Amino acid sequence: MHRALVAAFVCALGATGLAGQKPRDLSKLDACKILPAADVASTLKRKIMKTVGGETHCMYVPADPQSVADAYDFYLQEASLVEALLQMQKGPEKGSPVPGLWTEAYVGPATGTPNLLSLVALKKGDMAIEIKGMNKDGLIALARLAVSRLQ
Repeated sequence: MHRALVAAFVCALGATGLAGQKPRDLSKLDACKILPAADVASTLKRKIMKTVGGETHCMYVPADPQSVADAYDFYLQEASLVEALLQMQKGPEKGSPVPGLWTEAYVGPATGTPNLLSLVALKKGDMAIEIKGMNKDGLIALARLAVSRLQ
């Protein structure tokens, strides 16, 4: 009986420890300042014509778009929402794992737009990011830069 109580306590402590961790206040952040246009241009090796957004979303429009979907979008998201979504997704739905980006990260096809990719990185209990664009290597490089600035 004692072992069962200890096991229950450890499980409860683990669950409340994660639930008790306070997520980051996203309203105090600015996506366009975390990934400035100059850094996006240098990472993607493309000139960025303009950025649109602020707070939890920033869109980067290249000077020479190859299609309507050729913009890059950067989102700051609530960790709990992304964690719930990732728990529901199975295998290929999540995309390919990207090691070294917070707790877990995946890159794969974005829903609804052909050739558009989405990279999601989750820092459990804190926050998540999503970056959409057409170049997988570019998305991973941008995510690594953003994560390094959000530590």
